[in-house]
Amino acid sequence: MPPEPATRREIDVLARRAGLNLTDEHFEELVQAYGYVEQMLIRLRRARSYADEPAHVFVPTKFVPSEA
Repeated sequence: MPPEPATRREIDVLARRAGLNLTDEHFEELVQAYGYVEQMLIRLRRARSYADEPAHVFVPTKFVPSEA
């Protein structure tokens, strides 16, 4: 079950903690955009630990030509 959407007050607190001093117009844009951020956060997988290795690890030695 998805969490409750953030209230305008909660978004205001988050913006202030981030050091944002927004005009009313910009705050309204932030409120609208935050709805999309919440939808993206729901889609993130959360069952991994911080020690899990990411899938996009680049190993440069695999691309070095071998000496014949």
